[in-house]
Amino acid sequence: MAILKKDQNQSSHWYRADGTPCHRLPRASGGGLRATTLRDARRLKLFPSVTSILGIFSKPQLDKWKMKQVALASMRIDRTEGESDDYLADRIIEEAFAQVEQAADLGSRIHDALEKHFEGTEVPEDLQIYTEPVLEWQVSKSLQFVERETCLVNQEHGFAGTMDVACRYGSNGIGVIDFKTRKTKPNVKVTPYDGQAMQIAAYGATYWGEESLSRMFGANVYISRTEPGRMEVCSYTPQQLMAEWEVFKMACAIWRHSKNYDPRKVANHG
Repeated sequence: MAILKKDQNQSSHWYRADGTPCHRLPRASGGGLRATTLRDARRLKLFPSVTSILGIFSKPQLDKWKMKQVALASMRIDRTEGESDDYLADRIIEEAFAQVEQAADLGSRIHDALEKHFEGTEVPEDLQIYTEPVLEWQVSKSLQFVERETCLVNQEHGFAGTMDVACRYGSNGIGVIDFKTRKTKPNVKVTPYDGQAMQIAAYGATYWGEESLSRMFGANVYISRTEPGRMEVCSYTPQQLMAEWEVFKMACAIWRHSKNYDPRKVANHG
């Protein structure tokens, strides 16, 4: 029995030295695209994304959640006659994480709607309930969005990524903002996941310069997918960002060692 399996490596993102995303490449057979691999990165001299670097950290809560989703999905799915163990297992896993794909879909639509608004395009009516709190927050804080959706490459430490927003505020304030959509529960405070402050520190050090972290603020703006109209902001002080940056630089070194690949060297000796 044939089965079409979904790509399990969609979270591995790569960038060329000029900042061009290279997350997927054509299949050798000519049948569409596939996820870029570490082998491709070595050949094409690519830089790993910030989130790829953060993948070296263990995430016990996330792992427990994934196992629970698989267990629950196994209770919803019945084995069909003659179905192999492997085929059934693939169906259970696909069922378990279908919700993740749906959530990512809505998250992408909200993110795109915000970006189009900043370009002067009206937000679709069904998404305005998600975007209006963000726009009101921007106005209330007098934030000037300097650049949006900017691809960054840090050749000194060997990573890259796409920053949502670089901003200015007040007389000389600078910052980095990252939008996240999140499933929330009523009356339960939204808190950052591990690595999210580190991601902002990495973007800030790359865009504004490492020496500017001492006067930079960062913020994750959480937009609820399950409570339309709810938005929460988690802000990070310069002291927090400087500490996160130091840890992230060590994470880069561990990533390079564990993968036996140093994008800084291949980029500089291309």
